[in-house]
Amino acid sequence: MARNKQALITGASSGLGLNTAKALAEAGYDLVMTARGKDRLEKAADEVSTLNSKVTVTPMVLDVSNFDEVRDFAKNQKLPIDALMNNAGVMGPDFSLSVDRIESQMAINHLGHFVLTSMLWKNLEKAAKPKVVSLSSTVHRRGNLKDMNLELVRGSSKSDYDRWQRYADTKLACLMFARELDIRTKQAGSKVISIAAHPGWAITGLQDNFPNRFDRFAQTAAQGAQSQIMAVTNDSLTGGEFVGPSRELWGKPKLIKGTSHSRDLELAKKLWHISEELTGAKFEL
Repeated sequence: MARNKQALITGASSGLGLNTAKALAEAGYDLVMTARGKDRLEKAADEVSTLNSKVTVTPMVLDVSNFDEVRDFAKNQKLPIDALMNNAGVMGPDFSLSVDRIESQMAINHLGHFVLTSMLWKNLEKAAKPKVVSLSSTVHRRGNLKDMNLELVRGSSKSDYDRWQRYADTKLACLMFARELDIRTKQAGSKVISIAAHPGWAITGLQDNFPNRFDRFAQTAAQGAQSQIMAVTNDSLTGGEFVGPSRELWGKPKLIKGTSHSRDLELAKKLWHISEELTGAKFEL
């Protein structure tokens, strides 16, 4: 009996992650849903489980900002992973440092997923056509990592903290990671496909602390999730693509380019090496 495909989704208890989980469950994927909060995660998993009796939904608590916790979590994953959805994220919180002494937005949005992806590499390689989907944002356009160095990526100085610039920088980092991973997988002859996606303007829960009178014009989380769902389910994608709404903030998903800055190959390679140094993670490529 053929096994179901399996998807692992971070930040799956609400917003984009939950809507992606629903779509993939309906498409026949077994799911590992992760999030930091146990109660909300289990409620979300129960909701997803009702959509398809032929799939298995497993909720697992995970804080992606804690690199040791990510490593322990990944070591317990034994099955092939057909789709790794690096979805968890925070937007514009007050300044704080992770347990690894890294600014929280970078720790969660990029570096924790860098560790997770590296640790799950063998699980991905076991699948027939595995995909890693990294979540960027339209605000990657405001990202500014041109003078990138280890301390800039670490961001441990409160006096230099600009919450919105930092958010843009982390989402640029996510896009650069996806593109550099694509280059490295192809050079190594790996079958893992790396794709980036962004939701456009969608109300997902990230905006809870920053309500805006224009939010009524935004997409729903279900609409915003269509780009990352397409990244998983569209079999014509070969790696290196960036999927986003057709009208930037709204619309059906399509292939987009992103900024020229996000396609700077030397900068992406530099970010990769800094990410290795900050996390200790190494990819078996």
